[in-house]
Amino acid sequence: MAVNDDRYEVHGTGHGTAAPENRTPYPEPRPRPAGGHHLLADFWVTDPEPLRRVATWERRLPEACRAAGATVLGARFHQFEPDGVTGVVLLAESHASVHTWPEAGLVTLDVFTCGALDTAAIVDAVRRWLAPVRERVTAVARGDVAQLGAPRARTDTARPAVGTGLPGR
Repeated sequence: MAVNDDRYEVHGTGHGTAAPENRTPYPEPRPRPAGGHHLLADFWVTDPEPLRRVATWERRLPEACRAAGATVLGARFHQFEPDGVTGVVLLAESHASVHTWPEAGLVTLDVFTCGALDTAAIVDAVRRWLAPVRERVTAVARGDVAQLGAPRARTDTARPAVGTGLPGR
């Protein structure tokens, strides 16, 4: 595709043909994988204390993301009453989000990353901290799977937690 080709969509026009005054000499797009790796983790714990308070998650989830090499752009968490937490960490590589149910001993963690970031490292860090007695981790390749390569974890079903690695590792 040539720069300024009539078929080249300029952001904001909503059409395949841009008006001449809206054309910008963008550099030729470079092919790169579109999409990423998405891990969905459910952790069941016997100690509900780590699931109760927002301050714990405001510190621990961004720490887990940074330890995996992610660039944390911001975070937003909410404390439920009497207890429980929901929150999201915005990453340059995408996001990590959490929701807790202390009364059920359940944490749901959602981590989506693109690029070379190891998505599983974030899930592993939370797993080590929570020490779940049961877990379910599902891996989803998003976007152009052929270009992305294999997901960093395989789909798994509920099972007792064993060790600190993802299923199959």
